[in-house]
Amino acid sequence: MVLQNVAWTIWLVGAAIIALGFVFVIVQAGKPADDEETRKATHTSHVLQAWAFVVLFVAFVVGSWATLRNFPIPPQSGTLDAQQVVDVIGRQWTWQIKPDTVKAGSTVEFRVTSDDVNHDFALYAPDGRIVTQTQAMPGYTNKLLYTFDVPGTYTVQCLEYCGLMHAEMTQQLQVVAGGDEAAPATASAATAAPSGAELGAKVYGEKCAVCHQAKGEGMPNVFPPLAGDPVVMAADATEHIMTVLHGTHDRVINGKTYAAQMPGWASQLTNEEAAAVINHERTSWGNQAPEVTVKDVAALRNP
Repeated sequence: MVLQNVAWTIWLVGAAIIALGFVFVIVQAGKPADDEETRKATHTSHVLQAWAFVVLFVAFVVGSWATLRNFPIPPQSGTLDAQQVVDVIGRQWTWQIKPDTVKAGSTVEFRVTSDDVNHDFALYAPDGRIVTQTQAMPGYTNKLLYTFDVPGTYTVQCLEYCGLMHAEMTQQLQVVAGGDEAAPATASAATAAPSGAELGAKVYGEKCAVCHQAKGEGMPNVFPPLAGDPVVMAADATEHIMTVLHGTHDRVINGKTYAAQMPGWASQLTNEEAAAVINHERTSWGNQAPEVTVKDVAALRNP
């Protein structure tokens, strides 16, 4: 039985017992009683209280042993000797997961941290059931061990409110069968490298669309649109590249101020990825601007 179903069943049984106890007290409250009956009732009450204490204490001890004998939190210092290691960084409002493919049947060590605020790294199975989670905290790395039994596409969701686009902070993790030839560390290399256009669309979908939306329309008064943005459309792409790499805030576009802060992506994107996503923005949704090169991005990475 699924753990959530067990907890639900226990809660229902406990609630039913408490409800029956209230019903019994209400029924007995209306009956007259002499001194002898009162004495017996008091004695019976004390006996029941003693037995209830013993039962609850035993249940607490057994429950604690059953749930904590395999302590779910691994040692946080030193190495864990897991067969696979996945580094996870949470940022408003994306997850950086490397590698993003692991094998079923062998233990995975997740090393989870945050670059800005507290996030909650929660991993959901293909059937929508949460399988494991831990905190993503700035300045600290939480280690989490988990062994996948079922291959498929797992979803990472943030469970701690972290700002305006918290609900959109999702990412996918691919779990392949243990016999597959492609090892997690080389899974990306095992497939053909995407073209520049494909790479740009992929990076945009993973990193940018959560705020600027799939069609570059943005969100009114919150996140600026990229379709028709003068910076995106400019012949000189310097400001566009600088914005993607190093971020910006309080942008005024066509007379409107967008106060939301855009983080810089220099630490997450390679020069190739940054150039690809910039070109995607400069040539999509009706935009027609000169494309940039990898050398253009490299020259502005450390201005």
